Order: sequence, then C-alpha cells, then structure tokens
Amino acid sequence: MCAQMVSSNLPQEETQKVHSLLEEFERIFGEKVNSRKLNPNLFPLFRFHHTFFGVDASRVHLVYTTEGVSSPVVALTIRDLRSQGILTQEQVCSGCVNQLGFKDICYFSFPTGLLDVDEKTRKLFLEQASNQFIERQMRQIAKIKKLGLTEAFRYFQNAQQRFYTKTPEGYSNCKTDCRNAIDSALSSLSGTSDIKKAVKILGKKGVIGKREDELITAFENLLAKMKGVLSKKGPHPPMATEEEDAELALNITEALLNYLAKRALRTTWSTRSLVQ
Repeated sequence: MCAQMVSSNLPQEETQKVHSLLEEFERIFGEKVNSRKLNPNLFPLFRFHHTFFGVDASRVHLVYTTEGVSSPVVALTIRDLRSQGILTQEQVCSGCVNQLGFKDICYFSFPTGLLDVDEKTRKLFLEQASNQFIERQMRQIAKIKKLGLTEAFRYFQNAQQRFYTKTPEGYSNCKTDCRNAIDSALSSLSGTSDIKKAVKILGKKGVIGKREDELITAFENLLAKMKGVLSKKGPHPPMATEEEDAELALNITEALLNYLAKRALRTTWSTRSLVQ
C-alpha cells in the first residue's frame, strides 16, 4: 500500500477497522485485475490518488480521485457521518468536491456491517464488488475501442508517465504525447487531423455541444493554440515553468479527451457517463 497522510475523526479502534477494510479491498481488487491480465493504470486505485472514506448510519462510502494528483503519497480522509443519517452517493460525492477539492470521482459503497464481519464473509462481498466494477469498466473500454480512441488514451497515459519522471526531457516528452493524444482523438472521431475541419465535423455530428457556432469556434481556437504550444521544439535551457507547463498540458488534454469520449459515447450509445 502507498504511503499515506491520514486524517480521521473516528475513534482509533474504528479507524483501524477502516484501514483493514480498505487494505483488503484494494488487495482483492488488485488480484482480480492481475488475474485478468489487465493494465492496472486503467483503475484509479493504482494511479496516484487521494481517498475519502465515510461511515454513515447504514453504508460506508469510498471515493477515489486522481485528477491533479501528482504524488505517490495518498491523502486519506476518514469521516464519521453517522450523525447525518443515511447519505446518498450524490451527497457524499458533492461533499468530496466542495470540501476536499476532488475533481474526478470513482465511487464505491458497502454496508457498514463489513467493518465487523469475519474475513471470509467480507472477502466474498469484496470480490463481488470488485468483479462488478471491473466488468463495467471493461464495457466502457470496449466502447472506447469501437470509437477508435484507444491510441489517444494510450498517448495520454504515456504523457502521465513522462511527467512523473520530473525531468526537463520528461516534461518535453509529456507535452509531445499530449499533442499526439489530441491529434489521435480528433482524427479517430472525425476522420481528419486538421483542426478546423475536425471541429466542424464533430460539431455537425453533435459530439461538440449542440452545434453552437460559438462553442465550436472556441474549441477550434483552443485546440489550435494548444497544438502550437505543444509543438514548440528546439534547444533551450530548462525553464522554471516547465513542470507547470507540462502539468497544464496534462490537465487540459485529460479534460478534452474525457469530454470528447463522453460526448461521442452519448451520441453513439446514449451513455450517461464514462467511468474513470
């Protein structure tokens, strides 16, 4: 398990139960991923992340966030929510966004009884929960493959890995992979990597907004400027802002890819959301 910074308002004994449940869930989830020979980076549990664990009157709520997390140290926030009764997923996730600054959400929920049951009973439940989540994720990945976005997301994963090297060369390669990810996504969804043509085609298809001219023009300008910045090369000394520039490129690229994928999935399959 990764190093953690823990904040908990539960009694020590109950906090330890939370730790045990969380460690067992992540271990079982990892075993299921490995047994299927899947890429662990497909799942937020195995990327740099922060975690929220809340206990209400009936359920335990487990929330992961990865967007903007660039450290292997996990910030684990454990909260006693029992005085608030039974909370909905929407209430918990909204609290994570508004109070903890979570940007993307991966949500799990278990009955509070899992904190006290025997290991065998808990294992069966966690195995089932892990399998169900993995199946949902794989269905979404299959849809992404049908859209032809596999290469684009692979470029993005490469960009993340380059960024984490924390070197000038890594930052440069990160920006290059971000540019390649955007090019690949546009080409796959529109049939052309020409930004103006691609954006207009996606506008007509309804992938970008509802064909509003202003939104389509904004996308066109943003993508053109991003591509220009990310294409700049040539010898120059390391700049103090290189890390920040690469991180900005990562965040914008991730947002664009997720937006395009979600819109394309909704347009093609009327899907409500893309699982992170």
